[in-house]
Amino acid sequence: MQTNRGRDRTAYVVLVLSALCFAGAWVAGKVSVRTMPPIALAVGRFVIASVLLWIWTLRRGAPGRRFTRADLWIVIGMGVTAVAGYNILFFYGLERAPASDGVLIVPGLAPVLAAVMSRVFLKERIGARGAVGLLIAAAGLMLVMMPAGDASPARFTGDVLFALGALGWAIYTILGKVATARFDPVRATLYAVVAGTLMLIPLAIVEHGWSRMISAPAAAWAGMVYLGTFATVVSFVFLYEGVRRLGAARAGSSLLLIPVFGVILSAVFLGERIVARTIAGGLLVIAGLTLIQRRHDAQNK
Repeated sequence: MQTNRGRDRTAYVVLVLSALCFAGAWVAGKVSVRTMPPIALAVGRFVIASVLLWIWTLRRGAPGRRFTRADLWIVIGMGVTAVAGYNILFFYGLERAPASDGVLIVPGLAPVLAAVMSRVFLKERIGARGAVGLLIAAAGLMLVMMPAGDASPARFTGDVLFALGALGWAIYTILGKVATARFDPVRATLYAVVAGTLMLIPLAIVEHGWSRMISAPAAAWAGMVYLGTFATVVSFVFLYEGVRRLGAARAGSSLLLIPVFGVILSAVFLGERIVARTIAGGLLVIAGLTLIQRRHDAQNK
């Protein structure tokens, strides 16, 4: 029988792996989008993810009620924000800006925007510690996105697309709170992924990118498979397991590792040059998110 200490150790291992898998999305996405059209690439990613999530849902017998017509608005909202909208912005952003920018901007900005939206729409308290964290994280993000002497207009455009993607993810976070009150988190994720995939398919047809998909090199296909499996499903399964073992408050701190892992992976596998301004901005983002996370921890005690 596993002890509490053993369960905690296992939980922290899977949470670190979850953050690592998610951070790898920026590297895999950058490799794939070089030769694959962005929207068709997103379709491929989520067709794979839909199948795997459906199999997982069947195997584990996800509890909670099934989808009804009354839930249509929330499922469409999640599909638009976290799947279709976010991934269009994500891949077009990767075409223009370094992966290291995206892995700092999206995980850094999304919690800031979600906290503000939660205060406005859900009347959740931010508190003094949370407010300071928001300001510090925002300052770090401004430092990352601030045009430098060697920054191109394309890079700035890519960073703006990442910021818009973070906005979509923040909206999804708010919608997710409503969805998980109705469904098991696994079902909610499956419904969002399937809905978003159905929205992306017509756009991919208009994009006329299937011939480029077929002729893409093996590395691009490997990147797409990674995105559909590890960056979408495996990362979620590991995060879900960590939350189950530790609770949402303690498990949420693992998300702070995503920018760290992402910047390191971008430098190692993509050869991206990480300048001092990016490092300083990233440290501020992590410091701000740490304060925000501690605010959540205090509220959940």
